[in-house]
Amino acid sequence: MHVESWLKPDEVPDLAARATAMIDAALTGSDLARDCYWAAVRKGYNTPYNDPPRKRAAPAQPNAVPCPVGAAVEPVAAVAVVIAAQAAEARAI
Repeated sequence: MHVESWLKPDEVPDLAARATAMIDAALTGSDLARDCYWAAVRKGYNTPYNDPPRKRAAPAQPNAVPCPVGAAVEPVAAVAVVIAAQAAEARAI
């Protein structure tokens, strides 16, 4: 199939110079350099449209607080106090 172009060969250098000037003007206000800009363009162009396949979730970890091995710690007492306080508040209502 024949590809038809609306550009004439003698217009290409002028259009390329205008495009370069526009890119330079857009980069003037930012901290990007030309090579960083084109690297971002290439990255965006080469990125696939589809999202990568999702990784499997890690197995669930128990809700445990690590403690040094040694004397046993009694964490139930603090939980019992909170539960008792909430029960007393519920009875008051």
